[in-house]
Amino acid sequence: MIEVYICEDNVKQLNALVEYVNKYLLIHNADMMLARATTEPNLLLKNISNKHRRIYLLDISLNSQINGIELASKIREHDMNSKIIFVTTHVELAMTTFCYHLEVLDFILKDNPEEMQLRINQVLQLAEERINQDIHISPEYIRVKSGELERALRIKDILFIESSATPHKLTVHLFNSQVSYYGTIKDAEDLAPNFFRCHKSFVVNKDHIQSINKKTRELHLTDGETIMCSILAARILSKT
Repeated sequence: MIEVYICEDNVKQLNALVEYVNKYLLIHNADMMLARATTEPNLLLKNISNKHRRIYLLDISLNSQINGIELASKIREHDMNSKIIFVTTHVELAMTTFCYHLEVLDFILKDNPEEMQLRINQVLQLAEERINQDIHISPEYIRVKSGELERALRIKDILFIESSATPHKLTVHLFNSQVSYYGTIKDAEDLAPNFFRCHKSFVVNKDHIQSINKKTRELHLTDGETIMCSILAARILSKT
């Protein structure tokens, strides 16, 4: 899921941006959520990670120790893939950002509130399209269709895939969530090189196997979960 982060020092304008983003999410069937909206850039910096797909909406002239350009530069030190959008009244600073090589997706001017919702809608849709294009060619993700949404799942975050009682329905178990989609357990094994079918009902990510109990035919995973494996699978995994 794409996470949206907002940093704006003016509380009134921050609330307006939150409203614009929430309206977009309400109307559009986007695989996206508003993760944080804050007036404090340091709170945003604490959450920087390259593990998630993110969109940053940043004010340039923050009333803080660092401005929006410096905040974006710090974000880029740890996250080169997320999309950065500046929301500002200072159009003259647009050229300055090129000196920092920030790869800014867009600039939205605050001087026309009537157009803000439209501009936010356009840039969020563009950001989602660009992120999905990046993922489509990335070997770090798999794509599955869950309901009406096409979800991009980071392979490193997948613990195992399990077949359900519903025919051809699978459940992907991640560290903090689960995603269901329609497919076969046989095809699930081919989604990534480190996936292994350890049981008729399970495909495990071998990178998350912590230990193997041959006697009970169980695999203990890095998150503490335990899944079943066949005798043959236990032998094969013990040798790898």
